[in-house]
Amino acid sequence: MAFEFRYASLEDIDDILAIEVEAMSTPWTYSSYKEAIDSDHAFIVVATEENTIAAFAVFYLTVPEAELPDIVVERGHRGQGLGRLLMDYSLSQLKSKGVDTLFLEVRESNVAARSLYTRVGFEEIGKRKYFYSDPVEDAICMRLDIEI
Repeated sequence: MAFEFRYASLEDIDDILAIEVEAMSTPWTYSSYKEAIDSDHAFIVVATEENTIAAFAVFYLTVPEAELPDIVVERGHRGQGLGRLLMDYSLSQLKSKGVDTLFLEVRESNVAARSLYTRVGFEEIGKRKYFYSDPVEDAICMRLDIEI
């Protein structure tokens, strides 16, 4: 399987939204993705296989820091290392933009995502009580110092 990585365009939003709706209990909206794509302070990276989006990640920039509020691998592509490939590519893009610290929140119960983040080098820095809804759940706050 050969994945290609690129920045998302407005034409990608419907495909991104379909992956998001399938995976998340409280999915983002079309306008949320459009706002990220249109912004000078955000970007979305997509991983494609044969021109079909298999995963995506959204980043908000406040250089030298950034936030990763949304990353999803399409159900049929999970467990194949794509999340790690997407993170590695995205980290190189963040470095090129002068970012040295990346933050995120993850559901306490999301063991697969937490495992990925730990393998990438994120460290737990705190907890946000009742951060998520549907179901209500705490968020684990994580930080990664990006090697420049």
